[in-house]
Amino acid sequence: MKNTQIVHVVAIDRKHCIGKDNQLAWHIPEDLKHFKAITANGVVIMGRKTFESIGKPLPNRINWVITRDKAWRADGVKVAHSLEQALTLASDDCTDGKLFIIGGGEIYRQSIDIADILEITRVDLDIGGDAFYPAIPSEFTLVKSKPNVSEDGINFVFETHAKTRHAAQA
Repeated sequence: MKNTQIVHVVAIDRKHCIGKDNQLAWHIPEDLKHFKAITANGVVIMGRKTFESIGKPLPNRINWVITRDKAWRADGVKVAHSLEQALTLASDDCTDGKLFIIGGGEIYRQSIDIADILEITRVDLDIGGDAFYPAIPSEFTLVKSKPNVSEDGINFVFETHAKTRHAAQA
């Protein structure tokens, strides 16, 4: 893998929940715009369930889907059968030095220790969902925080966390 940064992009509730019944549990247009701005023209890596919840490849991005099912295919995406394989193959597609991991819970868990930057939207809700983001390891430092309120009155915060060695670059 080239000199590539691994970036998690995720929205979490108060208890680190990221979804319920294979769907996002909220609709915050400002967060969707933020996600798009971060990942536009980049390489995104996601698990199969995340891809199926989105329903189609994300436009203006190279989409990698991780699945254990060797026969699984979908138009407009590239397929890998492990996180390691996805990272290796996707790094060849990477032109900006960043690979964006966008879910789900299992893929976040598998990659949290190798992530360099965490782009987290903290949503001030408790949705009682069934998919969760792992605890943020202590070697991450909060380098940016921007509070917001959605059109619907939901409080949320855009945060950037970087591993200590990357904090100056974030």
